[in-house]
Amino acid sequence: MIEDTVLHEKIKEIKKELRLAMNGIVSTHQRTQGLNYKINFGVEIPRLKAIAAKRTQEKDLALALWQDNIRECKLLAIILLPAENYSEVAEMWIAEAPFTEIADHLAKTILCAMPDAADSAVSNICRSEGLYAYCGYMTLSHLFRTGKQLTAEQEDIYLKEVREISSKGRGNTVVLAAYNSIAHYIESFPDVATKARKVFATKEGMLEVLESIIEE
Repeated sequence: MIEDTVLHEKIKEIKKELRLAMNGIVSTHQRTQGLNYKINFGVEIPRLKAIAAKRTQEKDLALALWQDNIRECKLLAIILLPAENYSEVAEMWIAEAPFTEIADHLAKTILCAMPDAADSAVSNICRSEGLYAYCGYMTLSHLFRTGKQLTAEQEDIYLKEVREISSKGRGNTVVLAAYNSIAHYIESFPDVATKARKVFATKEGMLEVLESIIEE
């Protein structure tokens, strides 16, 4: 009971800070973009990081914040979750991520920092439900930019998925995330371009897409 009371007070204090930091213009703009949370304070990311910096990373606090359908609480949950708990909650949080903004921060902070990050990301891009594929491609983009190259097996699956993405009925955000990821991969590992050309050449229209990515 004492622990529950302490946790409740921590959340209460966080929400008080969020209300004080509320940005109505940002909140209204995000609602017009379809980000319909129960509550959206419109607090910018730097301010959220400042709020989080004053607190200790705690699993129970992060899990409790995630349960609130409040934009800032979900973002703070991602920041305040200890690294040793990343693998434990990753699957659940991807499944429950309401919008791509949350998925972006999941990928950047949690998913790309897990020991099996590449394996998980390649597995996720093959899934059609929710934001799994989007999270997978965003995670891969972060990994590529930090010098992580896929194994031969992972690379075969990855290139095949990107090649077939237009016929899988993926949404535009997933397609864009996939193309951005291949651009980052080729930029970080130029030798991949030759293999990618061979894979994409067997799919009508995809070679042109790849060439435009390489030119950029």
